Amino acid sequence: MSKEKVMEHNTKKIIETENLRKLIERLEIDIYGIADMRLLKEMKTGIPTDLEKIVNIFPYAIVLGAQYGKLGKKASGGKTALFLEEAAFSIMEYLEDKGYRQLIIHTEDEFDPINRLGFISLKILAKAAGLGWQGRSLLIISPEYGPLHRLIAILTDLPFQVNHIIKNDCGDCRKCIEACPQSALIFVKFSDHPLNREDVLDIRKCLGDDGCLVCLLACPWLKKF
Repeated sequence: MSKEKVMEHNTKKIIETENLRKLIERLEIDIYGIADMRLLKEMKTGIPTDLEKIVNIFPYAIVLGAQYGKLGKKASGGKTALFLEEAAFSIMEYLEDKGYRQLIIHTEDEFDPINRLGFISLKILAKAAGLGWQGRSLLIISPEYGPLHRLIAILTDLPFQVNHIIKNDCGDCRKCIEACPQSALIFVKFSDHPLNREDVLDIRKCLGDDGCLVCLLACPWLKKF
């Protein structure tokens, strides 16, 4: 690619990233980021698939996060998920109008409900998009809001400026582990993410799908409303 083409491509990234920011602000999304999917070709998926082919089609991921209390302390997880779904569909319409591909990774997707695995991990996407780091509870912890309650992503081929990964800042904190009523969390030190989810979380004990928010509420990074 010539120097002129590179400059033109980079200028387009800057313009499109700013346009996306304005759209997301109008949708009242508090936190979002953009990940380079090409750096995630080796991540595990919830179903057998040719991830490299998908990444070649959708090299970017727009990731949206909603913190606990965004819609009120008594708002259900389903209501928060619906809020993100509506925002994601607005972004998809924006991309479609520009003639770019789009694929939504839904917040409630579970292709393997027994092991609670979706097609593509929203937590991996959120971490890669710079929304936060993965805490000891395995939730994504945002420096601004604390543990994110729900996530959603839109994959696309429209080029954007990508965000930088945030360094883990849990330190030696064990509050989420000590607060868990099911003793589902295990203290393991890691600087980025655990090698295996099972080293940190006993998914069979976790009551997260039943509405348990204990580990989230125990986090000292949680923004108070």
